[in-house]
Amino acid sequence: MTLETDISCLRRLPLFRSLPGPRLKLVALMGERLHFDAGARIIAEGEMPEGVYVVLEGEVEISHERSDGRSKRFLLASGSIIGDVPILCGQSYVGEVTAKSDVSTLRLPKDLFFELLETIPDFSLALSRDLASRLYRLADFVLHNEHVH
Repeated sequence: MTLETDISCLRRLPLFRSLPGPRLKLVALMGERLHFDAGARIIAEGEMPEGVYVVLEGEVEISHERSDGRSKRFLLASGSIIGDVPILCGQSYVGEVTAKSDVSTLRLPKDLFFELLETIPDFSLALSRDLASRLYRLADFVLHNEHVH
């Protein structure tokens, strides 16, 4: 894919929509484009994050195998961001992330992610809204034992 294609993909995502053109170009240039075939492991459970992954295309699954043999799983679609919570908390990944379908991501180094948060208030606000939305859906799931959407 080309730089212009990456910029176009990012611009469609609410998290990056408010970034000024030059910043969006910087994100696309500094981000590492990665492709994962369906079934490939993207992140191992317990791994410390070195950056965040923006899912540009495809669907990923986050899973955790419990000691009793049961597992918990949920899916994230294109447009999702992975790794922001562990980076912000200074914690490791709580589950394994695998490609449910063929997946294209843009991996943003930790330093770039923090620079965006520190220098672009609209990015910080968009990330806060995204985190709040995910927290609300998680609370709804836990309290009502319904499907997380």
